[in-house]
Amino acid sequence: MATNLQFIKSESADSVSSFTITDIFSASYDVYQVYVRGNGSQNVSSISAEFLDSGGSDIAQGAYDYAILRMKPDASFDDVYGVNANSFEYAYTSATDNDFCALFTVYNPFSSSSYTFCNIQGMSVYGEKSIIVATSTTSATSMKFYANQNYTPIVVSVYGVK
Repeated sequence: MATNLQFIKSESADSVSSFTITDIFSASYDVYQVYVRGNGSQNVSSISAEFLDSGGSDIAQGAYDYAILRMKPDASFDDVYGVNANSFEYAYTSATDNDFCALFTVYNPFSSSSYTFCNIQGMSVYGEKSIIVATSTTSATSMKFYANQNYTPIVVSVYGVK
């Protein structure tokens, strides 16, 4: 019995500061869901991602536009936004709360005639809702995740949306 989510790939790594999952986007789907979960070693303060082409290069180096709503449980919410960034944040961790998870909904990553858009719902020390635009028409086939400290571990699962 078919469902709306079609499993593509799942991979994990441990004790690494960057992790690439390859060959996840193709012409088979226009929309993908990417689930990421894991833990960062103590003092992780920055966990980010980028889209890669078939040669492993960032499709939008210096061309990611983003808007993030950080929903703090004990303070006012923060708006974080920018243009022409080298990558994009998908969860905000701290030295005392290193666990994280995020759901990416990625639109048209393989298209060479439109930008790649991405909505993210992330959770760690804060909840986050984000929108990302890779202002490039280069086809993406992979994603790279990285942190300023090691992931212990990181698990990425990818599904095509029918």
